Amino acid sequence: MQEIDKAADATGGTVVSLAGGYFGVQLPADGANVVLSLDLDSDLGWVAWREDQWGERCCDSAEEVLGDCPLNELKDRALEAVAAHAHA
Repeated sequence: MQEIDKAADATGGTVVSLAGGYFGVQLPADGANVVLSLDLDSDLGWVAWREDQWGERCCDSAEEVLGDCPLNELKDRALEAVAAHAHA
């Protein structure tokens, strides 16, 4: 949880509750949200996906793996990864 709090501070995002007792960071982006989560199950590092205003994923396969990422780069890398997926 400490790492999620640090990520929220570094990105200007908001800590949000995710399914299964996990927490992530929500960032506003072009009428939707980008959500960041630290993958604790399979050591993928940070992952990001896009959700609509109701919290529904915008695409079933839109989870982008960012891996280990310095917190000061996390927001830019997440936005770039999600934007690249949306335009692929």
